[in-house]
Amino acid sequence: MALIALVGASEPLPDGGLRALVSVAGETLLERQAARLADVGVTHIAVSVGAVPGELLATCDRIRRRGMKVTPVRGAGDLLPLVEPDDRIILVADGLRAGGTHYAAIAKPGSPAILVTGDTVLTQGFERIDATRRWGGLACISQPMVAELAAMPGEWDMMLTLLRLAVQAGSRRLYCEPALFEQGEIAIVADRPTAALIEQSSLQRVEYGGMGLGRSAIMMPLVRLAGPLLVRSPATARYLPFLTGLSWVIVALLAASGLAAAGALVAVFGGLGLAAMRFLSAFRAESAAQDRWREVIRTFAWVLLAVFPWLLSLAAPGHVMPPFSQAALAPCLAATILLARWLYVDSGEKRRFHWLLPDADQAWIMLAPALLFGFAAPMFAILPLLALFQILLWLRLARRPEAR
Repeated sequence: MALIALVGASEPLPDGGLRALVSVAGETLLERQAARLADVGVTHIAVSVGAVPGELLATCDRIRRRGMKVTPVRGAGDLLPLVEPDDRIILVADGLRAGGTHYAAIAKPGSPAILVTGDTVLTQGFERIDATRRWGGLACISQPMVAELAAMPGEWDMMLTLLRLAVQAGSRRLYCEPALFEQGEIAIVADRPTAALIEQSSLQRVEYGGMGLGRSAIMMPLVRLAGPLLVRSPATARYLPFLTGLSWVIVALLAASGLAAAGALVAVFGGLGLAAMRFLSAFRAESAAQDRWREVIRTFAWVLLAVFPWLLSLAAPGHVMPPFSQAALAPCLAATILLARWLYVDSGEKRRFHWLLPDADQAWIMLAPALLFGFAAPMFAILPLLALFQILLWLRLARRPEAR
């Protein structure tokens, strides 16, 4: 049983272009939809088209290069040979911009389902389901519905007719709050001004990114200043993981050469690169791959913090073991940061005051001047104690009744 997608790409814009090719944060809607579908296990998308302009062909080629099969279809007769009797087909409305959680919800195994929302002023761009509900832009249907449409005489709007067949078959309804449409988390992009508003709203709302004082208070605010430039350049998303990974390799090489302060300074820029990757993952089609790369690089950076004094000893005459204050306390610092991360993840939906927790960015920012001005030993002693204090403070504040 395979999971296939049927994505609308035929609705025109007022200026004559296609909705599916509107760019939001440097990424076409069709590419974003393909990336979200790939995240939930779709390997083949059928693109419902009228005309096939060169820009649409180029977009489909970019999607194919990411490993997904793309087939343009004009009707149910073209779609039917692509699906097997036990396949499930995800319908994606033309011009839809939605989050990964909504794709994941509709792709869960089970009977056919439809994402629905309330009938409000903000949801007028979506197809009406009944007197009080409108389509949320996503649905999961079965192969017999496609076969039924292919057998119907005459010409029919493929997307909307399949949706109607799913409604008539009594498909499950997954409800999403209309407030999500007000916030721009789900939207039908009907024109370019709407796309610009969604982009601006997304840049303003993107979270500072997980736990950590250094990351939340210093790194992410700096990244947000350059946010519009970052998200509008496809080359940034393509090359940033390599540049960030290379910076951490340089940190290790500098430390092994005895250039401790230089290594710590480069580590600060490496942390900035990781923060930029986190920021971009909210927008770019490469988000899933970037998330995996970011975790690999972040783990390497954490290990590097634990063994940093030992790397410095490689450059010392006779490879003398580093002082106890560094050799033992650097791993303690890394372990404390790992504990903070575990507590943060374990706290689930009840996360509060996450910016108080210690992180590697904070450690490198404090270590850089200490190594530069020659008081690294007391700093290695202070940092684990400071990290424990931050964790205790976070635990106390997170358990306060008003924090819940």
